[in-house]
Amino acid sequence: MSNVMVQRIKERNAVRPLLPETIDLLEGVRRRAYELFQRRGGIPGSEITDWLQAENEIFQVPRMDLAETDREYQLNLAVPGYEAKDLRVAALPDSVIVEGEVPHQHRGIKGNVRICEFGERKVYRQIRLPEPVDVDHVSATLDKGLLEIRATKANHGARATAA
Repeated sequence: MSNVMVQRIKERNAVRPLLPETIDLLEGVRRRAYELFQRRGGIPGSEITDWLQAENEIFQVPRMDLAETDREYQLNLAVPGYEAKDLRVAALPDSVIVEGEVPHQHRGIKGNVRICEFGERKVYRQIRLPEPVDVDHVSATLDKGLLEIRATKANHGARATAA
């Protein structure tokens, strides 16, 4: 199990912590979604489908689950093939952002590679949380392709004091 560094951003309206490469990815999604919209004849009504298809073509949105106790949220995201150093986690009062990138390498192959469909792998996901969290109490670990993020609810301390 490896710890993943968590960037903590306390202001709700702070600029989202996106790397320039991620901003370029999202711009690529926007352009591709517009191309899909135009290909459909520019008819309104399927813009969300266009956006989701564009995302799927440009980067991977990792599958996840979100569990809740009275004290915290636990998020599990599937990121097979990633190491802790490849992932970036940002904790905000209202959400968690996960992004990462792994360049593809041909290991153990002798001879010339004729076809390769792996390419560079990129992941991005922003998860909005139902209640605010204390960004100072967010942790992330990676174990066998599963990224686990634990985030203590912001009002948990207030409830314990009132009890």
